[in-house]
Amino acid sequence: MPGNEYDELYMKLLDKAYAVIMPKVERRRELPRLSIQVQPKKTIIQNFRDIAQRLNRDPTHIARFFLKELALPGSIDGNALVLYAERSPRTLEAVYERYIKFYVECPVCHSVDTYLEREGRIYVLVCTACGARTPRKGIS
Repeated sequence: MPGNEYDELYMKLLDKAYAVIMPKVERRRELPRLSIQVQPKKTIIQNFRDIAQRLNRDPTHIARFFLKELALPGSIDGNALVLYAERSPRTLEAVYERYIKFYVECPVCHSVDTYLEREGRIYVLVCTACGARTPRKGIS
């Protein structure tokens, strides 16, 4: 049947067009893990600045998010974020995952290759993989 030949050719050409137009999106790169040290009356994220650099984010932005979510005082001390209370590593990892979900991961293609632009009070999450621009609220 001549119809099947055309269908086959059409599908091959369609696959080729998809390969050219929409190249395979690179799967998300490995996200850095938190290095947490719990001491009496304080908790320290030892690799905090390294994480901020790998996520392409301002360390003060991440710190403000952590302090707001945990309702704790704290400060950036060198490479570390010092929280002035004891918190379990599991709690800190949950806050870290929320930050990544809201301020790092692209909601369209789920890539972590993004950056934040500030437009007034609103942040815009810009994805370098797919080009999506998603507005995000600032941290008050």
